[in-house]
Amino acid sequence: MHMNRRFIILSLAIPVLFLVTACSPSSDSGTTDNSGKLVIAAIPKATGGDFWETVEDGARRAASEFDIELKWEGTVTETEIAEQTKIIENMINLGVDAIALAPLNNQAQRKPVQSAVDNGIPVVIFDSAVDGDAHSSFVATDNELGGGLGAEFINQRVPANSKLIVFRYVQGTASTRKRSDGFIAAAKKAGHEIVADPFSESGTLEGSKSVVANTFERYIENGKLAIGGVFAANLTTTLGVSSAIDDLRDSGIQVDITFVGFDSSKKLVEEVQSGKIDALVVQSPEKMGYLAVKTALAVAQGESVDALIDTGVEVVSADRLEAEPNIRKLVGLE
Repeated sequence: MHMNRRFIILSLAIPVLFLVTACSPSSDSGTTDNSGKLVIAAIPKATGGDFWETVEDGARRAASEFDIELKWEGTVTETEIAEQTKIIENMINLGVDAIALAPLNNQAQRKPVQSAVDNGIPVVIFDSAVDGDAHSSFVATDNELGGGLGAEFINQRVPANSKLIVFRYVQGTASTRKRSDGFIAAAKKAGHEIVADPFSESGTLEGSKSVVANTFERYIENGKLAIGGVFAANLTTTLGVSSAIDDLRDSGIQVDITFVGFDSSKKLVEEVQSGKIDALVVQSPEKMGYLAVKTALAVAQGESVDALIDTGVEVVSADRLEAEPNIRKLVGLE
């Protein structure tokens, strides 16, 4: 009887232990990690390349400064819209305290953003806009102003009524669309003609370069590229234009244009210093990442935040790189 009683007691205890175990929260199911820190998800447009790595540096600096857990997760390239949606959904399921998102498409990511907010997770948008008003704040460069500054630089260096080309990025990206539109508006106001403004075939360097090369081919006259100036809307298109110009010169085509790109990398800064690129319109990606996470934390804590937070933009030329320490610092030279 004694042995049977022990067996009965143990048999009754096992379901109770199972129930307690099943009800215990895992480290990923709540809004805090094991140390009780708030959890902020930061979802960039991509996880590779100089720009997004610098954004990540800023995001991690904020996470360290404010003692929060940062979940940094993004797609490999800037065209994987469905995959970014899955990442947002995963962060909703994890129950993070807030999301900072750089949307790949302003229309496609409207519903995922609304879904997060409907589940009690505030969203801060950074870098590129999203449709709707569910998000709490937008942390970004004034992209339209940036494009206008690029046009102003070219206006000062080309003859009146010049022919200009704008190389856009892939369709559906709000930030690069605003840069291109800002450039076109300012250039037309100055009296120039925009003879072409094609989109990239893909988010890759190869896709951008292909469009650039095909476009340039239409404007070669008597062994010369008959264009006054070119504006490229982001890092990838700027690299594509630079490479296509190299190919033209290697083939004996004369290229004498004013070339302004957008964003910076070590290679592009070197090309500004050498004179191959006349100027770059440069954001502050480290500041953007920092402010995106800081703002998301503030919203998670119930604080009021500005609807729009401008992270700044500068025109970087060889002269400014030589004379201004703050510009050198901006592009990582100091």
